[in-house]
Amino acid sequence: MNSLRLSTDRLCSGDWRRLGSNDLAALFAPEVVEFLPMGFQGQRTETDQRNFLAELSQQAEVLALFDASGQGVGLLILSHANPGSPERHLGYLLAQHVWGQGLATGLIAALQDLFRCSDVILSGRVMLGNTASARALQQAGFLSEDNGDEVFYRWSGAARS
Repeated sequence: MNSLRLSTDRLCSGDWRRLGSNDLAALFAPEVVEFLPMGFQGQRTETDQRNFLAELSQQAEVLALFDASGQGVGLLILSHANPGSPERHLGYLLAQHVWGQGLATGLIAALQDLFRCSDVILSGRVMLGNTASARALQQAGFLSEDNGDEVFYRWSGAARS
């Protein structure tokens, strides 16, 4: 399910299978996956990580994010909310050593550019403690709705010119 290609001034997407063992270790570090769905936690070995991503890629588009040097620094996950629905669930994670560099902001902007003037709705759930992701989505114009220990964010490509 990897028909999507995306690039920013500092990131380009590619096949997640190109990620090296050090890249995977950084992406599945406990601090990185702390606020992600439970399936991401506990993937300690490279084999476990690759098997998890292979299974996930059967249900969603899973793209590796590479920096200019070719190092794998992130993952982008887009899945359909329901078959035939224009709503896409957005998930992403970045290695801890690139946090605070604006890469999430650039990634979200590139997705918005890709889906602007379409019927696509991007949505994502953010756990309350994940302030960096919440801030990036809010700054990008996603609308929020509290849902207990998570906040649900939505952005519509059709609503933008």
